[in-house]
Order: sequence, then C-alpha cells, then structure tokens
Amino acid sequence: MYMIDANVFMNAVVAVILGTTALLLVTTVTASWLGKRGRVMSYLYMFTALFVSFTVVVAAMGFRGKKSDSRPWHLFLDMKYQAKYLSQGQSKYFADGRSNRLPPENTVPFDGTDYSADAGTHSTPNPDFLKTDKRYYFGIADADAKGADGAPAKPKWAGGKLLGEGYYVNNLPQQAVERAGGWEALLKRGQAQFNRNCSVCHGTSGRGGGGDLAYGIVGAYGLSVAPANVLTPDVQAQPDGQLFNTITNGKSAMPGYGHQVRDALDRWAIVAYVRELQFANGNAVTDKK
Repeated sequence: MYMIDANVFMNAVVAVILGTTALLLVTTVTASWLGKRGRVMSYLYMFTALFVSFTVVVAAMGFRGKKSDSRPWHLFLDMKYQAKYLSQGQSKYFADGRSNRLPPENTVPFDGTDYSADAGTHSTPNPDFLKTDKRYYFGIADADAKGADGAPAKPKWAGGKLLGEGYYVNNLPQQAVERAGGWEALLKRGQAQFNRNCSVCHGTSGRGGGGDLAYGIVGAYGLSVAPANVLTPDVQAQPDGQLFNTITNGKSAMPGYGHQVRDALDRWAIVAYVRELQFANGNAVTDKK
C-alpha cells in the first residue's frame, strides 16, 4: 500500500491549479487580443473562470494537512522567525541548558506576574499579589479554629450578638470600606457586581428559589437544584467571611466565582450588598446593621 505525504500531495495540487490558471489566463488574454472567436474561446473563458475560482478558494482558505516541520511561506516575516528563545526551549548559554529561568532562591516575584492583581510598578512588594492578610483576601480570622471533624468552627451567638470569631471573620474588613471610598461607594459597587454575576441565579432580589419563587433564571427553568435564597435566617447568621468564601470558592451546587470576580474588594462589595438586601427585607442580623 502506497503512503502519500499529505503536505507533498496538496502542494502538488496547489502547484497544478496555480500553473493551469496562469496558463489559461495567458492563453485567453492572448487569443482575445488576437481577435479569436468561436467555440474554442467559449471553452477558454469557461475553464479560465473555473480555475480562477479554484485559485481564489485556495488563496482564501488554504489546505489543511498533517503537521510539517517545513516552514510555510511568509511574505512578511515580522517577528515570527527572529532569533529568540521560546517557552521551555533550550539554551547553550546556561549550564543547565534551559532558556526559562527560575527566580532566585528565597524570593517572591512581583510586578507584572498577574496583571489583574499585580500590574504596575511598586517600590515595595504588592500586597495584592502576596495576599498575606488572610482576613481581607480570604475572609479567615483563625485558620486553626476547626472542629473535631475538621470543619470550620462557627462563631458563638448570645442574645442576637456575636461573642467572638470562629474560623471566618465576623464582619467585613474596614479595609474594604476604605478602599472603596466609603460605604455608599462600596454598596454601589456591590450592587453592580451582584447584578452582573449573581442575579442570574439568585435574582436581583436575592430570593433565588424555584417555582413560585423563581426570581432567577436558573430557578425559572425549574432545575433540580434551586439557587439559594440569600435572605433566609440561615444565610443571615453566617459570618461575612463565610459569605466571602462561598462567593470565592463556591458551595454545594454553586461554583466558585473567585476566578471571575478576581478583585477581593468586589467580592467584599457583594457581601455588603447581600447584607443590604437582607436589611431591606426586614430580617437583618443585629450585628450586621
């Protein structure tokens, strides 16, 4: 059985089409210039038009064959084939032969590594990149506060008041309020983020649900798992840090939105707006408002 190299074969096809088109064009133009008429000219016009159409299709779409080490034709090379090291390429300059270099030992890279969190130039390490403040960036008050089953410890309540923090921070960090430029700006930011990312399931009211309570699109379609109603007493009793963690990492059937709402301030703003919805519903937790 003969094996045909797809690239060689298609290159030959292209060459035949282009060559035939060129020959027909020259013949047709020459015959027309000499004043030839009759059936022969009709055939020449027909075949010329046909092969010109083939040429246009080939030029516009090209052929798709198997991969080849041969470099394709480039009229303008630009920077594609300039001398440079590619990712994970080899280098004879360094002793280990690698072009990619590891950062110096005991250092943490910053500036430009993560554009969203670390863009710009900083005279000191950017806190948005290092994320050493666990309360602000993760909503965690005490990472060691866990029960016997390993679950995060819950805060203690008495008379509608929080007595202390458990695993999560009880209240939204003041740092978020300051970064947003005040409570009013934080709530407006939270409303915009909630309506953009959360209302599709929970509805703009936050009621979520299904059936008669289908305030969100997911609930309206009667899916097996209805979105949570964020106005319920159970959700209201959760620490702000727990809500922040749910937004970031998800819970049960709800996926995490940390990759989509990347700025921690935006996630805290959503927490603040959810508390505002709860307050507007008349069921706010005492310590929250």
